[in-house]
Amino acid sequence: MDTMKALVMKDVGRIEFEQRPIPHVKDPDDVVIKIHAVGICGSDVKIVEGKHHFKPNTVLGHEFCGEIVEVGSHVHHMKIGDRVAVDNNIRCGFCDFCRMGLTSQCVDIKTSALGVMRDGGYAEYTIVPEKQCFVLPDEIDDVLGTQVETLATVVNGMNTLQMLPYDYVMVIGFGPIGYLFSQFARNIAAKVAVTEIDPFRIEVARQCGLTVWNPEEVNVVDKINEFTYGRKADIVIEATGNDLATALQCVTPGGKVLPFGMDSSITTTVVPNEITRWATKILGLYLGQNTMVPSIRIFRENRLNMGPFFTKVISLDDGIKAFEYLGLDIKTLDRIPKQAMKIVMKP
Repeated sequence: MDTMKALVMKDVGRIEFEQRPIPHVKDPDDVVIKIHAVGICGSDVKIVEGKHHFKPNTVLGHEFCGEIVEVGSHVHHMKIGDRVAVDNNIRCGFCDFCRMGLTSQCVDIKTSALGVMRDGGYAEYTIVPEKQCFVLPDEIDDVLGTQVETLATVVNGMNTLQMLPYDYVMVIGFGPIGYLFSQFARNIAAKVAVTEIDPFRIEVARQCGLTVWNPEEVNVVDKINEFTYGRKADIVIEATGNDLATALQCVTPGGKVLPFGMDSSITTTVVPNEITRWATKILGLYLGQNTMVPSIRIFRENRLNMGPFFTKVISLDDGIKAFEYLGLDIKTLDRIPKQAMKIVMKP
């Protein structure tokens, strides 16, 4: 039996290389993809440190693209040789949420997400339902193709925010998600500022021409007040998952807060009367929602500055070491200084 290399999540703090059988079509709507490239997401780091749900013994990696090399008998829209990006979140299409257009609230996502609960892209091959595939145009290379689904989540956020040209925008956290939101804000809003504690990513923000503050060194509530001439931000995007309290302090009366980052280990205290009195709009959303095609359009037309976004392209063989570049000591599970924005692996 032919085998392939795969990077497998065994348990919290244990991610290991294995030789696994190359997958083949099981269901009529399956396609087998030869992985060209796969990104390491911040949520992958949280999975390894035990702050995100996962299924043990699963091949991680949900940011991937590749070439279709095998198709099931009911596959009619994709063909062998197509180069595709993948939406890793498999919706059932039948629950009440799906049938009311709230597909990202599908009850099946938590049990079926590729690279979390089903084998994903940290391997040479993987198996995917046809409906999750989106053909990539030639203008989008393999490295950029790994980020179509990532951008799709941010586009969903932008659709929800309805950002306007006169908005003052603040982004808390300048990881990959904060980077993408900031790029949109620079294209649309009147002013944008970001916060970040990691020196490497602070420098990337400066490379992008952004105003950036380190909340460990300055009072960001005072800074956003000064930045907006005493108004505070019309929109605050909380891209870390751990600082909603600061976001609520930085938004103007009647403004919008988007809690976007995910960290199930974090709790916070909210004073409901403060929300009511100042008419603050807290906008919850999850993943992308019919936004893969818009994301492909945005990348195809080169609408965002993605130059500083990609720090390294490495071999899958070096994948375990990459977690250290992203701020996690695998041996101790301690957080350490980051040395990267986005790392992409190629098998």
